[in-house]
Amino acid sequence: MIVKSLTMISWELDPFHTRGGTAYAIRRLANQLTGLGIETRVLLPDWLDSLPGKNLAPLFKPMLLKMRSELRQAPRGVQCSEFCRAAVEAVAQIKARTEVDAVIAHSDEGAMFTILRGGQRSDEPSVFWLHSLYDPPTSDFSSAQRQLLPSQSLLASAVMMADIVVTSSGVLQDAQEFEWPDRLRELQQALANASAEHRVLIVESTGCLPGIPNSQDKPIDDINLESPGNVPTPYVLFPSRPAVDKGFGIFAAIAERLRADNITCVAVQRPALRSRSGSPSRDASVYWLPWLAQNELRSAMRKAACTVFPSLTEGFGLAAAESISQGVPTLYQQVGGHHRVHSLPNALTVPLTTSERARLYSLWAELIDKHVDPWSIWARYEVSLRPLIDRWVEAVRSVVRREAGRIENPHFPQRPVEELWGNRICHRIEVGEKEKRGQRSEV
Repeated sequence: MIVKSLTMISWELDPFHTRGGTAYAIRRLANQLTGLGIETRVLLPDWLDSLPGKNLAPLFKPMLLKMRSELRQAPRGVQCSEFCRAAVEAVAQIKARTEVDAVIAHSDEGAMFTILRGGQRSDEPSVFWLHSLYDPPTSDFSSAQRQLLPSQSLLASAVMMADIVVTSSGVLQDAQEFEWPDRLRELQQALANASAEHRVLIVESTGCLPGIPNSQDKPIDDINLESPGNVPTPYVLFPSRPAVDKGFGIFAAIAERLRADNITCVAVQRPALRSRSGSPSRDASVYWLPWLAQNELRSAMRKAACTVFPSLTEGFGLAAAESISQGVPTLYQQVGGHHRVHSLPNALTVPLTTSERARLYSLWAELIDKHVDPWSIWARYEVSLRPLIDRWVEAVRSVVRREAGRIENPHFPQRPVEELWGNRICHRIEVGEKEKRGQRSEV
């Protein structure tokens, strides 16, 4: 079988609804698939932040699912489950008109789609793409929906019920090397079982990078900053969302320490969403940029002395890989998807012990529960993570003070075609169909 048509279920898709890196990753995956001549439908809620545009590739077909207006005020779990219910109906209608070779549900927002389809008989494989370890509480679901879950964990349930689970080798490595906290234990076991059953497809961050660097990126002097052109240098850039779950607590602690070194710590935020560290002195330690478009963010990366990614967990580590691909010295700690960027030029790891990794996962597990104050949770972990913060501070100082300033990297290595996400998922689907036909013939 040659894959000709795929349908994806996604809450985010650049530029329709973009809240973070997942939206860009899914759009790049869609671009790879259409580039292979595959008709690619992406089902989205009809809550758009931007217009879809007029120059879409003929094989790229976003489809907006009608969402009731009152759902805008509903809890996020209710919104996502209603979206997934509508997606199940939409896929049934699509199948009545045309062939569908596989259905791919993305992230926690699409997990309920995989679960709802779990009890239905279908010929096409069900793929669950695990973009992060964010495992939302199931308390927002109805009792009928909770009864469909074979686990107390939403992500674990989706992993258990999918024909193919897509994740990074780094996530599996973390699952094998230390015991995850209770909040994530069922997901850890579900991933181990899926791997043993050969249902896991491994993809890495480099397989989803933009194909060609954009030569039209504006230099940082042209970016609409709060103080245009006046970012103090040298500066260190935290390119992620400024939240404790993205490692901003560690970054804030680094910024405090580096003030005496005249090293500016820069973070990016949405203009209306000021990061609340709970400490005025910490807020003063960070130079804030407004929310940047992708090309502006890449420009800011290239002007930085280094970028820093003190993540608590990582699904694929796409932001770090993109920073590395821009020729920027990139400091990171080896959690999840970050495990596999060590061989790339400009990738600079900050040593992390296994017990510290386990500690970061425990912090993550507490942060993903509802109705918690992230900064009060961080305060309980900060003292025990101080040795790690010390290593981060020394690593940043070392990179900034390096006489050459930047590791020479004129040519980021071209990634083999078989590593691209689109190629890997299509190959896996095709191989799976061959195996399925072989099993039928044996019967």
